[in-house]
Amino acid sequence: MSSLLRRGILLTILVLANPVIAEISIRDDLDRKITLTAPAEHIVTLAPHATEMLLAIESGHRIIAAAQFFDYPTSMKNIPKINTLGGLDREALLNYKPDLVIAWASGNRPGDLQWLADSSIPVFMSEPANLSAIATTLEKLGTLVGEAATGKRAANKFRKRIATACRQRQDSQVEAAYYEIWPNPPMTIGGRHWLNEVLKLARLQNIFSFVPRTVFAVSAENLLANPVQVVVTSQPQAAHRETKARIIFASPTLGRPGPRIAEGLEQLCQDL
Repeated sequence: MSSLLRRGILLTILVLANPVIAEISIRDDLDRKITLTAPAEHIVTLAPHATEMLLAIESGHRIIAAAQFFDYPTSMKNIPKINTLGGLDREALLNYKPDLVIAWASGNRPGDLQWLADSSIPVFMSEPANLSAIATTLEKLGTLVGEAATGKRAANKFRKRIATACRQRQDSQVEAAYYEIWPNPPMTIGGRHWLNEVLKLARLQNIFSFVPRTVFAVSAENLLANPVQVVVTSQPQAAHRETKARIIFASPTLGRPGPRIAEGLEQLCQDL
């Protein structure tokens, strides 16, 4: 056996014995680079929509703790819930030893987000700006858990469901709408909120889309000055001001930037 052949065989043995682990790199919703040395197996989700996304890509078994206050399916009943309201339970999070945390850029407390950024834990900042971004995030999370094909399937399923959610209203006249987040004091959405896209699919036009904000308080005078045909409210149990507009109760799924928003949109269009 020649020395060249022996060296070739030795090199092959070394490569097989020490396989190169390819890093996984993507950019999150804030355009931050996230790099993992291996697919994420132990994930903490700090927002309900992040939990929804992992369930949609068939990775619920990877969730070791999830944000509280969410209508979780029965498959999540034994998953520990981590407190995020009033401040993240940082000690609990560290004890879970996650290899990935999915945080909500505008929903978690800034101090907690900074603490996560300063930690050694890989953090995916979720902040879907529109429906298309929800689908893209499903694909990104699929990549992070080593299930890129599953992520793409979930994204395509979401896109198709959104495209057909309001088929029965596609020829309906556009109606002026007020989206009520809270009745007293009145809080609503401005033109920078992703829910504007949802309303448009339902053939509704947000009367405050001209306001360059996401969420803001509105005065009673402004409400009177902007008549509406439809009020979409996320607070069905609250007392509402007198109005001639139709009041439509929004499904809780409509208010979360995750894949179940398609379910909420379908319900909204049916109720309209």
